[in-house]
Amino acid sequence: MFVASDSDSDLPVFPLFGPASRHDSHGFLHAFFRMKSLLHDFKIDKIILDSAHDAMPFYEYFKQEGITPFIDLNEKRGIKVKYKDDFIIGKDGIPVCRAGRKMNRDGVEKKKHRIKFHCPLTSRKYGCSCEHPCSDSKYGRTVHLAMKDNPRLINIPPRYSKEWKVEYNSRTSVERSNKRQKIDFLLESGRHRSTKMWYCRLYNILMLQHLNAWDLPFESDLKKLILQAA
Repeated sequence: MFVASDSDSDLPVFPLFGPASRHDSHGFLHAFFRMKSLLHDFKIDKIILDSAHDAMPFYEYFKQEGITPFIDLNEKRGIKVKYKDDFIIGKDGIPVCRAGRKMNRDGVEKKKHRIKFHCPLTSRKYGCSCEHPCSDSKYGRTVHLAMKDNPRLINIPPRYSKEWKVEYNSRTSVERSNKRQKIDFLLESGRHRSTKMWYCRLYNILMLQHLNAWDLPFESDLKKLILQAA
């Protein structure tokens, strides 16, 4: 089920039934490309997925299509990656220097699709205070993480940033939408044998969700109480 996570009413966009034995990532592919073939004018700028979809081909495809992915990391698939021979990228996407310290973020270069980091023990005024500096520069070692090197671990916005977390937290909208279908509109109360009948029941429920959203008041009950009290 694809849901418009930026809608106020968690509106469903496109459903597809599949066998329970099918892996979530494979189910996503079936649904995503079926949706694209039917909804030609539908534009996707961002996509939010759980760790079941944390695979490099997904990131490479989304980059090619101009879609910003927000995908939770699956630590079983490996997190710590060697970068530029002497650095490790941590699970939060932050490079760790040879001394084992996390580097400090120093801005994002969106046009170049890379993130800049500098040594945590340096300052522009006092220079580097590390006992074993890894650079002759007064400002210390600077590292640029380029998305093209590893789009899975190197994201814009970065995974640890507030912007990324706010976007990813909206993934709960699909859970709320599923709850509306299964509990409020009694989707699972059907006793159908045919997939066609299940689709008929589901699409009627999806239409009811949209109709219900159109009928919602523009002013909240709290706002009305405040206005009446004033």
